[in-house]
Amino acid sequence: MTVGRVVPVLNIIKDRSTNMYRVLITDDEKIEREGIKFLLAQEEGEYEIHEAANGRQALNVLRSEEIDFLLTDIKMPHMDGLELASKVREEYPNLPIVIFSGYSDFAFAQEAMRYGVKDYVLKPVDPDTFHTTIGKVKAELQSIRSKKQKEEKGKNFLLQYFLQTYLYSGNEEVLKKAGEILDESNWEQWHCAILIESDKAFFDNVPDNIDEELMQGLHRNFFYLNLNTRQSVLFFSDVYCDYQLVAKHLYDILKQNYSASFHLAVSSRFEGHEALPEIMSQLEQTMEEKFYHPDVHVFNNEASDSQPVNAETQDSRLMEKISEDISRKDVEQLKKHFECLVKKYENDTRFSAMYVKFVFSNVIQELFQENQFSEERKLDHEVERLYSCTNLKQILAITQENIKEYEEFLERSMSDSRDEVASVKNYIYQHYAEDLSLETLAEKVYLSSGYLSFIFKKETGMNLNRFIRVVRMEKAKELLCNSNMKVAQVSEQVGIPNVSYFCRSFREYYGSSPESYRKGTGEEDENTGSHKE
Repeated sequence: MTVGRVVPVLNIIKDRSTNMYRVLITDDEKIEREGIKFLLAQEEGEYEIHEAANGRQALNVLRSEEIDFLLTDIKMPHMDGLELASKVREEYPNLPIVIFSGYSDFAFAQEAMRYGVKDYVLKPVDPDTFHTTIGKVKAELQSIRSKKQKEEKGKNFLLQYFLQTYLYSGNEEVLKKAGEILDESNWEQWHCAILIESDKAFFDNVPDNIDEELMQGLHRNFFYLNLNTRQSVLFFSDVYCDYQLVAKHLYDILKQNYSASFHLAVSSRFEGHEALPEIMSQLEQTMEEKFYHPDVHVFNNEASDSQPVNAETQDSRLMEKISEDISRKDVEQLKKHFECLVKKYENDTRFSAMYVKFVFSNVIQELFQENQFSEERKLDHEVERLYSCTNLKQILAITQENIKEYEEFLERSMSDSRDEVASVKNYIYQHYAEDLSLETLAEKVYLSSGYLSFIFKKETGMNLNRFIRVVRMEKAKELLCNSNMKVAQVSEQVGIPNVSYFCRSFREYYGSSPESYRKGTGEEDENTGSHKE
């Protein structure tokens, strides 16, 4: 038998393991308490000891500390052990109680049992009897802890299921249903989110406690939600915090401890659960910047530096964004950033006419050169028209005309994009069992990763990683319901070789474990119903 360790009450262990017990020893004689502590030290496990000299003191300890079980004498001043047991049973009905007594009278033992006392041990205490008694108490506590952990794990899976469904649907009915089963109030306390994306299937092979490892490294709490094999998102509740620095620290931790390449996207600040779907969409959009800046690993959706910058730097930043928008064929973002450029020159008259014409002619050149949606002589003609303008209004009108023509060009070419998206979808349907990456899929249709990512989300409403996950989960459901395959075989068949991760991912997606879903008897199924994307 492994000898245990008695932990002084002053050295309280906050993160208690399942082998740690908080014990209250109640006896008016110190030498008796010392004897019990000595016997406990011979038992396997760790024991945080609290002491009381009578029943009144014991009740005060119970009301201020979390105690796992009570060891008490009967004969004590102020309040004896039986009266203490009676009051404890009223206030703490599930607390195990063991009485040590010099009274061998059956009436005492009978009354003790009436109060739910687990054992009645005669003094002087025999070490073997003590060992047997403590063993029974610990076995009961371990059973309770195991059941509680299982319940908490089930609740956490359900919480992740509801949260992920809400993030992608924005359906308030999901919240209503979650509130009937769980306490989702923590969602209201979140103020920032960080999306983590790896360059390969990573999250299916990490330890189940990766969230705890990251929390220890960051010295900061968060709610962890895995989205798919390549993405997870963290939700933070701290209000006064520089999350850009947190993200950089998080990236350093990931880089140092795991053999994968990571990119992180930091959300803007938000309040309330209503913002969560928009925040998720925002994070995915921010993450797309990695295709244009692969050497940058932390992206932030917040406005750029609040420190003043010169005009050339501002123009350079805006033009960089406009160039990215054109490259990604993202007309909505292009219009947004173009409007920022317009407002700047409408409200600031310090710049020469020639400089303003130069800036907006660059926009027109980006439209033509990146996409070549018209002949080169037309570009020369448009630039010449712009430089002939006599006021800002005319310059803006010409630039907006070209943006409009560019938008119409994209609409005409969308049929080709639909064909490419359809090809990618068909490839995924045929090869979902393989390790699929954005880069691999882009090569199949001869597109850049960034452009494929953009047109796929525009056409389907979801990013590629999420689409692959949906296909795999739907296929897994089909195999579970229509075959006799073992769960491990199903996991392998749908391209998730790590069975543990597959089960966790399936439960987060459907709200039920694979086995429960197959049997149709899972409690989770009754609570959540079928998953709907």
